[in-house]
Order: sequence, then structure tokens, then C-alpha cells
Amino acid sequence: MLEARDIRVRYGPFEALRGVDLTARAGEVTAIVGPNGSGKSTLLGAITASLPHDGTVRLNGREVEGQKPWALAAQRAVLPQSSRLAFPFKVLEVVRLGLQSGTAGDRPEVPMQALARVGLAQYADRYFQDLSGGEAQRVMLARVLAQVWAPVEDGQPRWLLLDEPVASLDIAHQLQVMEIAREFARAGGGVVAVMHDLNLTALFADCVAVLSEGRLLAFGAPAEVMTDETLSLAYGCALRVSAPPPEGVPFILPHAALA
Repeated sequence: MLEARDIRVRYGPFEALRGVDLTARAGEVTAIVGPNGSGKSTLLGAITASLPHDGTVRLNGREVEGQKPWALAAQRAVLPQSSRLAFPFKVLEVVRLGLQSGTAGDRPEVPMQALARVGLAQYADRYFQDLSGGEAQRVMLARVLAQVWAPVEDGQPRWLLLDEPVASLDIAHQLQVMEIAREFARAGGGVVAVMHDLNLTALFADCVAVLSEGRLLAFGAPAEVMTDETLSLAYGCALRVSAPPPEGVPFILPHAALA
């Protein structure tokens, strides 16, 4: 289990998070949604200990604060919104970075398996700097998969912490990435993902945390919290759930691809 309690983050006088609680369980995909500036990535930054914060975060029963970086790296892998490399690494070398910081260091076959899982095995010898934004994002996903390749190890779940993992991807690769996350969870690992696409969230998440202005507005199963009232309040505009658009307007949902 991953537990965050009374998380508060300040940037000068601005309070970005105002006492947020979040519980994510192994075996589930937990999505964090909300409008821009609501505190989604800030909450993930607090959970990963990459941002100064007040409050406590416990991962698999132990407080994150005070743990050595290598100990945390063995328990969870973090996918940031974007990644830049200053040196000309090849794709396979980038994925191997995850292997070196994780728990599968004695399995040299894992990086290629991770690349194959994201559909980029044929890109192993290409330079990372030559990739498109979407390709680079999938390579970084392969890196974090290599870091926590086994969803459960020594009886303890491993965690994927993903910040907007599908933001730069086309719809086919969005579905691919979310299916990877779901499979990791079904195998006993835990997934926490910051999401913008509400349809993908409803399709793949087991639990949804809705943030608004640095506070937790709602938390629960998608059907419970993704309602007209809650989403309209969170996003500051009128929204209707499961309402078709006016006649003649295309309406594209990922559900049809999985039917």
C-alpha cells in the first residue's frame, strides 16, 4: 500500500497542496485527475520525495522520508512528464539505466524485453535524441519497467509512479501504455498515474482521486466520483458524463478499440 497523509506543499506564499490524503493499493491502478494547476504533479512529486513537503508518505508500510535512494529505487520507478539527456545515449543504453538502478540487474535480457513491451525493440541501436516525443516517452516507460520488472518481489509489491504517461502519444499507443499499467497492477504491483484524459481514466483506473485547487475533491471508483457534479466543480465548466455530442459531431472513445 502507498499512503500519503496531510500532504502540504508551498511555493513561497502559494499553497499548492492543502492537506491531501491519498491511499493507493497494490493490484490497482490509481489515477490522479484535475484541471491544470490543481496539484496533480505536485502530489506525485511529494509521493516520490522529489519535492519538499509537509505530511507523511508510507510505501509498503515504511515511511519514505529517510530511506536511501537506492532502497526507494528498488521499490518504485518514476516516469516524469518529460526527460532530457545531455549526452548521445542509444535507446538500449537508456533502458539499461533502469536495470542498473532496480532489482533485476542480474537479468541482462530485461532491457530488450522492456523495449519489446512498448513496441520499440527495433529502435535499440538508435540514438535517443533522434526519437520523436512519443517514441522518447515510450523508451522512458521501458526504462522504468526495467527498473521494477517484477511487479512483486520477495513478497512486496513494486510500484510504477507515472506523470502523464500518455500525454504525447497517439490513441493506439495511449491504449498500449494504459494496458501495460493495468497488466502490471493485475500481476500484483501498484500503479499511480497522473492523467488528463478522463475517458482513459474511466476505462483503466480502479480508483480515481479528483484534485481541485490543491485539495482532494473526491476519491473512489470511477463510477462513484466521475459524475456531472464532481467533474463540473473540479474543472470549472459544465460537463456531462456519458452524454453523446450533438448529431453530426464525431465522438471518438477508446472503448470501441477494446470491445
